[in-house]
Amino acid sequence: MKAPDYVEPIIAWRAWLVVAEVEGIRLSSVVYRNVWPPRCELEATCHRTVFAFPRIWQRKPTGHPAPTERCRCGIHGARDADHAASYVANELWQDEPLHWPLLHRAIGRVSLWGTLVECADGWRASCAYPQRIYLPAHGESDDAPVEPGQLVASLAGYGVPVELIDCDLTDGDAVVSALGMRAAAC
Repeated sequence: MKAPDYVEPIIAWRAWLVVAEVEGIRLSSVVYRNVWPPRCELEATCHRTVFAFPRIWQRKPTGHPAPTERCRCGIHGARDADHAASYVANELWQDEPLHWPLLHRAIGRVSLWGTLVECADGWRASCAYPQRIYLPAHGESDDAPVEPGQLVASLAGYGVPVELIDCDLTDGDAVVSALGMRAAAC
């Protein structure tokens, strides 16, 4: 099945890690070690892990552009904040150590374009860029104590609105509720 053509980007929800990198504070994928560059689109690649001998899991190039119908690759965006919030509170990403200090987690809106594959909970795209970033005001950083206000200023380099929301990032329901209150106030 061919992906549909869209005239404008799809706007979806997404979760990110906020990490300290040599170049500065950046957004990173929750699942993979992909840093989202400021003021530049993120282009999808397939990170499929394959089993190879001697009995180890390896990342090998798949030879296909991302995303495709037959693979789960691509930049994911959720239809609703509730689904994205489950990644904000999710601890599964902690199984693999990060290469940089984790400062916080974020949720927000993301523009998806290029090749798009529609999924049950959202879309997978070949290109993406943040549209709006929300940082929960409460929660601990794992490696370096940084005030949420400082993170807002640092993430302003993405050139999109960055806002604090009054909730604890470990409670997905509280994140969704805070986003709802924020939307009602606008």
